[in-house]
Amino acid sequence: MYKPATANGPAQNVPVPVLPAKAKEFSKAGLEAFATYWYSTLGYVYETGDSKPMMAITGNSCSTCERTNGPVGDWYRSGGWITGGRLKVHSATSSFEHAADGSYQAIVIIEQSPVSYYSADGTLDEALAPTIARPDIVVATYSNARWTAETAEHLTSQ
Repeated sequence: MYKPATANGPAQNVPVPVLPAKAKEFSKAGLEAFATYWYSTLGYVYETGDSKPMMAITGNSCSTCERTNGPVGDWYRSGGWITGGRLKVHSATSSFEHAADGSYQAIVIIEQSPVSYYSADGTLDEALAPTIARPDIVVATYSNARWTAETAEHLTSQ
């Protein structure tokens, strides 16, 4: 049974996000579903420290992804855990125009719940306020019958 993280310990039995069938399609709706799914895998990283699902659908050149993946993973590896950090996707839209580099873009309006970092000894290290709904861009490519996020980043500062 799923148990969210609390000040007393990390989340337990967190369900791994499942790629929806729509997100496998090479279409406007497929890209939008993929971008939404990508953010569910990012939320999973915050809850578990496990970046495998996110990195399985993310290109190697995504520096934004590594800036999240590395520190969050390191936090969990040190024995710490994170409460909150869930990402809510309000919308994902795309004009589905093919860019010169072969990529496609989706604009995703997201917000993140408050995030608290707890050290291995249970002390609160840092608490971050929730984010307001803001636009992010997901740049993705499609090959071998699947989407890959090449980058995901904020379009505005909070």
